[in-house]
Amino acid sequence: MLAKVSQVGTSLGVIIPRYIAAEGGFTKGAPVNIEFTDNRIIISKPKMKREGWEEAFAKYAQEGADEMLLPDHLDQEAMDLI
Repeated sequence: MLAKVSQVGTSLGVIIPRYIAAEGGFTKGAPVNIEFTDNRIIISKPKMKREGWEEAFAKYAQEGADEMLLPDHLDQEAMDLI
């Protein structure tokens, strides 16, 4: 698709067509990552903190890999100090 570069203040901008924005999940005001690589401008959604954690924890629990790494008595020792 061919698009024109527009002046936006002291910067430049390109209009993202509605169907591309919808397909990519981009909305007005949402943060995006912009990078320039191999003579291409790449716009992508930023990876959110903790993205994918829920699925990873569910997988670990299913595999039995969610065992306690520290003994529970440490919690009681900490409470005894208070």
